[in-house]
Amino acid sequence: MNHKTIPRGSTAGPAYSERYVSMKSQREPEKYIIFQVASYWYVLPVTEILKIVNCPSPSQGGMVDLGMVQLGPHTVQLLNLHRLLDINSSAAATYGFLVVLRTQSGLWGIPLEQTPDLIELSPVTLKPVALGGERFQSSAISHVGLLEEQAGQRTLLRLDVNALVQQQNGALPKQAAPIES
Repeated sequence: MNHKTIPRGSTAGPAYSERYVSMKSQREPEKYIIFQVASYWYVLPVTEILKIVNCPSPSQGGMVDLGMVQLGPHTVQLLNLHRLLDINSSAAATYGFLVVLRTQSGLWGIPLEQTPDLIELSPVTLKPVALGGERFQSSAISHVGLLEEQAGQRTLLRLDVNALVQQQNGALPKQAAPIES
C-alpha cells in the first residue's frame, strides 16, 4: 500500500484532516427525536435534549396547566407548542412524557402525549426555511424535510428551541409594577 508521509510541523496535515472530518460528518446521519403534536410531526436533534422523562402528575410536582413541572430540585418551565405554533386543538391533552431541554435561559420542557421516537436523518433531508412566506409564519421552525416511509411521505418540521423560548418569554404576561407607598 502506498502512503504519503506528511512531515511533522507541516500545515498540510491538520488542514487535510480537518477537511476530511468535516466532509465525513456531512455524510453521516444525525440523530433526532420525532414526535407528533396535533397533525404535525416535529424533530429535535438529540444534542439539544437533556433527557426524556415521564411527565410528573400533579401529586409529583407536575403543573402542566400552569406551565411548569418540578423535577427533583429543578423547576422546568414548559413550552406550550399548541399556543406558540398556533395549532388548533379541540381536546384537552393528557401529557405522558416530557422532553427536557437545557438552554441558555435554564431548563425548559416540551410536554408530549406520546413517547417520542429516535430516528436518523441524512443532513440533506432537512432544508432551511425562508421566513416570511405564507406557509411558515413561525420563526420557531428552522428546517423542513420529507421522510420517506412505506406508507408514503411525512413532512418533518425542525424546531428552533431558542426561538421557542424567546416566543414563550414574549408571550408571558408582564409583571405588574410594584406598588409604591
